[in-house]
Amino acid sequence: MEHLILQLKKQPAFQEASVLAFECTWDKLLHEIDDLLNQLGFVYFTYSVLTRGQINSSSEAQKQRWNEGSDIVGSLPDAVIKNYYKDVAHHDPLWEVLPRITAPLLASSLISGQSSVADNFWLKQGVSSRVYIPMKSKSNRYWFHYFSLFHKLPAAEFESFFSNVSEWLVPMLTRYHELLQVVCEQEQNPYIKSEILSPTCQQVMVMTAQGMPVKRIADKLALTEEGITYHITRAKKVFGAKNKTHLVSMMHEVGLL
Repeated sequence: MEHLILQLKKQPAFQEASVLAFECTWDKLLHEIDDLLNQLGFVYFTYSVLTRGQINSSSEAQKQRWNEGSDIVGSLPDAVIKNYYKDVAHHDPLWEVLPRITAPLLASSLISGQSSVADNFWLKQGVSSRVYIPMKSKSNRYWFHYFSLFHKLPAAEFESFFSNVSEWLVPMLTRYHELLQVVCEQEQNPYIKSEILSPTCQQVMVMTAQGMPVKRIADKLALTEEGITYHITRAKKVFGAKNKTHLVSMMHEVGLL
């Protein structure tokens, strides 16, 4: 194991992000992560983004995750992802705690216990143990990225195994997360992906953030002043903002401005 760790520490994740980001693509980084985890016996992994429900929590866009798992990339086959969200996710107690975890969570350590439906589903995929590892970002208040790792070891053995490798594996995955963010920060923004604001509304908000008055924005976009006010009001409702200043601040925080 020590020799393997030394070899894995030579992975590009330990190079400078500012250099590596120009040399790596999204697919290349995901392939490197897959190679790394395969050497440790992990059969699958996913890298996902989960919103915390503070913005637009009742939107149909938020339900898209349950319909098709569209926020997930990694080595887990698409058919498995879709079947999980369609038939299993609603029975999995994992989702009662996942948005709030701040440290790696082993599925076997869920206080409410594991779901037999979820366990049987993953066993059919050759998975006996799962661990979920949250990753921090500058917009951590509104969403977080996380790695899901799937292993063939039984729960008791996996707990000991993960305890031995987590000290260096988690920092390595964190480094990959930082690199993935450099490469595709906008593409992984859940609020851009789910298009919670229309293109026109976003244009209005960009101009509003620049300090333009409603009349000037209306003239530039060939809209009525009432139309501009409607878009601003809708954006405040979506974000739960108290006023325009608060709205602009929130949109900056989540990367929409």
